[in-house]
Amino acid sequence: MTLIDRYIGEVTRRLPAKEREDIGQELRSTIEDLLPAGYSEKEERELLAKFGDPAVLAGKYRSQPMYLVGPRFFDVYLTLLKIIIPVVVTVVVVVLIITTIFSSAGEASVVSVIAGLIGDSIAAAFDVALHVLFWVTLVFVIIEWVDRTNRAAGKPPLQLPEKGWTPADLESSPEMMPKKRTIARSEPAADLIWTAIWASVYFNADKLVGIYEEGSNGLEMVAPVFSQSVLLSYWPLVLLVIILQVALDLWKWVRRRWDMKLATFNLAAQALSVLAFFLIFRNPDIFASGFLSRLENLFGSLEGLNWVVGGLIFTVALLSAIDIFQGFRKAAVREKMPLKDWKKV
Repeated sequence: MTLIDRYIGEVTRRLPAKEREDIGQELRSTIEDLLPAGYSEKEERELLAKFGDPAVLAGKYRSQPMYLVGPRFFDVYLTLLKIIIPVVVTVVVVVLIITTIFSSAGEASVVSVIAGLIGDSIAAAFDVALHVLFWVTLVFVIIEWVDRTNRAAGKPPLQLPEKGWTPADLESSPEMMPKKRTIARSEPAADLIWTAIWASVYFNADKLVGIYEEGSNGLEMVAPVFSQSVLLSYWPLVLLVIILQVALDLWKWVRRRWDMKLATFNLAAQALSVLAFFLIFRNPDIFASGFLSRLENLFGSLEGLNWVVGGLIFTVALLSAIDIFQGFRKAAVREKMPLKDWKKV
């Protein structure tokens, strides 16, 4: 794929589907007419720089107005929404998970805590997304109104601060990356939420994870599964796993594409996670005595528990190995692919 292909793709992906082909052909014809025969890469870059930011050029090609937010500001508006909404929703949900688990530990069963968390998380995410959408839209409506007022009065149009665009930006555009190399924002967001869940449960395992029986006030824990003191003896290692996992997710969020550095960091984070899981569950004192007594009374022996633990360790190691392999496989995908195979967002 040439630099011109990428540029045209960046412009047309922002246009209505029915207009993309015609405008793409028109733009390609215009660019090729302005380039000399046997043009060099330098001449190609200089011409594209004169055409300017693809987002701005796409706004000029649009045949219909954008209603509240006009074409001059619509791409900035949409970009901010795509960034702000996932960030704010993820932060709110993570904070909600941590505070709920810590405040509910010992007062409710794990089933009721999870059920409440799911409902509260969905409601909080929807509410926060609506608030962000409203306030960001309001700000851009005001910007659009000020810009129209300035133009009507003969004043200079309103200019938003922006980073200067160059053709080099096409080479690192996540939207023009091969699909297999791109990282959707939902992936690190889901990973952060999962990290918040298991980390909160880890520090409150004796109050949440156990054997429950029906009591006078509903389900009541009669025996915790884990020995909390043994679990917490591994807290430095677990804290390091949390830090690496959060750093990995933030890197994914910012980078939005796989490369060898990210894949290598993912290898380190996954390897440490498996090591921590192995060390914790191979400790013979990890399970609480009350839990072991009940299992022995129920099944007659504890041999089955060893098989369960071994199966868990194997499963965690296998899933981590698959994740590591997928990371390196995605990082190795070649960037120069046919235009039809490239992602158009």
